[in-house]
Amino acid sequence: MEMREIEAFLEVARELHFGRAARRLRTSTPRVSQAVRALERRVGAPLFERTTRRVRLTPLGERLRAELEPAHDRMERALAEARGSAATTVLRVGVATSLPAAAVEGRIREFERSRPDCAVVRSAHPNTEPSRWADDWPVDVFVGWLPGDPAPMEANGFRVGRAWRREDRAVLVAAGHPLGRRAAIDAEELAGHDVLYPSSMPPDLADLWIPPATPGGAPLRRVARHRSASLEEAVMLVARGDVIHLTVASVRPDDPRVVTVPVSGLPPMVCAPVWPAGTGGDALRDFVGR
Repeated sequence: MEMREIEAFLEVARELHFGRAARRLRTSTPRVSQAVRALERRVGAPLFERTTRRVRLTPLGERLRAELEPAHDRMERALAEARGSAATTVLRVGVATSLPAAAVEGRIREFERSRPDCAVVRSAHPNTEPSRWADDWPVDVFVGWLPGDPAPMEANGFRVGRAWRREDRAVLVAAGHPLGRRAAIDAEELAGHDVLYPSSMPPDLADLWIPPATPGGAPLRRVARHRSASLEEAVMLVARGDVIHLTVASVRPDDPRVVTVPVSGLPPMVCAPVWPAGTGGDALRDFVGR
């Protein structure tokens, strides 16, 4: 459950109006609606009754508000007290859920040793999230899987740091899938299979992760079935056996129904920090090494 979903839910519960809640949160009404819908998907039931005339909590929404509001208030007070007493700079680092811990923890510890005045606050997000954050980034820098060539990312308003590691591509497939019994496959063999496509990303960026065709020119059957675009959801969809997920070789789901098969013939992805152009500061520059 993400903090922005909780904050959006609680603010709409107080205001019973999505527009007023958005103004109080200093964001847009569609973003508040999206966050509430995401929370409702996690819960599995509506939290609000919405009509053209009014918005009101469902009985389940009332119960959830009663549980979350006191905890959220305590957390806000604790954070305010910490901010008031802290003498350090805070660097908010978002980390892709598909990254192995070793890819970032060593770098973060090295940074904390070199900058004892700066505290790192980590948060986990799907790899596709930065393309959706626009001007409302909840972190100072995001570390995730990116294409080897930074130019397309930079053309979309991002800055990209030096690559921390490179990884060959792989696919997640169901253990009983025809590709699941292979030790490795060539990229050309992806044609003819349904491949998960991150439709929440701008197409020119999504194509960098999931190309429209194989290197030989065979079109890929890209299908958009993600709701949250999280790795956990991708694993769940793959486990059903009718779709595959193109990822990197280090992704090893903790699910016996899904296996990772290396793919040759595609350029590797890099693990690198990315942040919005025009932002920065000494702590960020030291962290990304630019």
